[in-house]
Amino acid sequence: MSETPVEYSGTGTEADPLTFSTRQSAPDQVGAVIAGLASTTKEYAAGFRANADLSGNLPADIRGIVSDASGAITGTLSTAYNARVKADSFRNDRSLYPEGRKLLAGEVVNAAIDEVTESFEHADAQIEVASALTFEAARPRISPDDAMPARADLAMMLGRHDGNPAGLGDTLKRLAQRSDGVGALVADPSYLGDVLDARGADAALREAILTIVGAEVVKAAAKSGDPKRAAAARTNLALAELRKARIAASSFTRHTLQR
Repeated sequence: MSETPVEYSGTGTEADPLTFSTRQSAPDQVGAVIAGLASTTKEYAAGFRANADLSGNLPADIRGIVSDASGAITGTLSTAYNARVKADSFRNDRSLYPEGRKLLAGEVVNAAIDEVTESFEHADAQIEVASALTFEAARPRISPDDAMPARADLAMMLGRHDGNPAGLGDTLKRLAQRSDGVGALVADPSYLGDVLDARGADAALREAILTIVGAEVVKAAAKSGDPKRAAAARTNLALAELRKARIAASSFTRHTLQR
């Protein structure tokens, strides 16, 4: 702990006696920033819960996955903070030899780093699973009876792009907003990938179109009248807040556990 600076004025004579005053130390700005990262993490996690639809319209397994991911992320805050407090107590324990203080503090920090790393890896995996499952639950489906005429309609709509795949993006983005048979075909990444391959799209264009179309599918589903599709879509969109929480928590734990 640093000592509070003492200042004085005067020469010490009877006419000009010494006057002492204390100057308050500047606030710990770094500590404030690090603490702010913890608050930011909690705010993003709360934003996820507020924007996702975690009602019964969302399948129970997906609710469990996103809850698990959120808990893993926010749990790293207390893991890092408690480890830092314990490590500092060892560093400040004058009853121990210096090497012993350093060793014990290091063991606490290293154990916390391992635990935090494992939590983040688990959260990352759960978020990716949740993203895939919510997309699948959000996209429209097509019945076998409607599949053949929908394929014919889609082929006709895309016919003007034969030999010119670069123009496919805008058309497919528009079709992805539909919830009929054509929209269901466009929303199926496997089927759409085959269509793009057949029309000569290169790997980069193919990936770009699949990403754009996927985003449109989710946005359209979030506004749909189907409560189950809408719940999945809103939860898929809300995962962005959970990813932001993960980034903030990573910064907090990294700075908190610095040796």
